[in-house]
Amino acid sequence: MQFRTIFLLPLFLLPLLGHAQAPKELVLNKEQLVKYGKSYKTAEVIYLRKFLNTYASHREAVSPVDEGAAKVLDSLALDKKILKGKFMVYQYSNIIGGGKGVSIVSQDHPEVILDFWVYKIEDGAYEVRDLLIQDDKRDIDSFKITYRNYLHHKTLAM
Repeated sequence: MQFRTIFLLPLFLLPLLGHAQAPKELVLNKEQLVKYGKSYKTAEVIYLRKFLNTYASHREAVSPVDEGAAKVLDSLALDKKILKGKFMVYQYSNIIGGGKGVSIVSQDHPEVILDFWVYKIEDGAYEVRDLLIQDDKRDIDSFKITYRNYLHHKTLAM
């Protein structure tokens, strides 16, 4: 299934708009940090972490509703250690078709960015509907500078 959507422009993408300038470290104020921290406690992000753990440890135990995203991960052939590692929530936004778009970046391998569509189904459970693969044009060194406070944060990680 192909997946296309329009993500809202989140707070984290704003520093990248001025990419022609030297990279500047992002520093969130207290209110912004609290709001950002809440994304890690959402049911969608918690479910996504469980999905990644299941996929990395017991691929055959992945739920049939999550199989589409699992097949895309299969095609990426990522090292299971990366998937078991910690991730920074890079983007968390509403999807026009329902559910949330959750983009995550590996703390240890910031070149690995994964964009998931996590959806709440009728019985209150969640499913990972899709994993979008996009051509990533980020300058990794600039990215590391901009997000250094959050890329390796001890408590803000999934």
